[in-house]
Amino acid sequence: MQARPRLRNIRSMTVVPTGRLRLFFALWPDPPARQLLADIATAVARDRDGRATPPAALHVTVAFLGSVEAGLLPLVEAAGAAAASTTQPFTATFDLPGGPGRSGIAWLGCTEPSAGLITLHGLLAAALAARGLPVEPRAYRPHVTLARDCTRPAPGEAPDGSPVSWLADRLALVASTPGGGTSTYRTLHGWPLAG
Repeated sequence: MQARPRLRNIRSMTVVPTGRLRLFFALWPDPPARQLLADIATAVARDRDGRATPPAALHVTVAFLGSVEAGLLPLVEAAGAAAASTTQPFTATFDLPGGPGRSGIAWLGCTEPSAGLITLHGLLAAALAARGLPVEPRAYRPHVTLARDCTRPAPGEAPDGSPVSWLADRLALVASTPGGGTSTYRTLHGWPLAG
């Protein structure tokens, strides 16, 4: 009788990805804010002859890492966990329409970014730098991308002058995969803002 090969417990194995990942930290809007942003995105794309951001892709980037070696993912996750654990939940508010400029992108920014958002961005930047990970050198300008490939300038007023707000209480680490003129986003990890 031949011995059966031993099967390993797959649940206990850690799969380490290989190659490079395009990464960023983000806040996803809650369902009511997502719907409001989607309605605004549709109106902006129509008015500016662009392509609305799909509702599932609407987010605010807190820290952009770009292309990162997959083996560094544990360090990136540790930075996210550290920043989230010391940040209180806060209200994120977006009320300032912008674009499209030469990039053809229309967005919704902040007249006055919330202190919580600025704090979270700063904590992430410090945690990433402390681990030798990339930190975007540009000044942080929080915004939600509403539409791309816009060919007409913005009308004199925004489609809806109301601010869009939601309770930001969870930080997400997201991988972006470009393709066909749009990117696909996949949440790799998330942490509650626990302060």
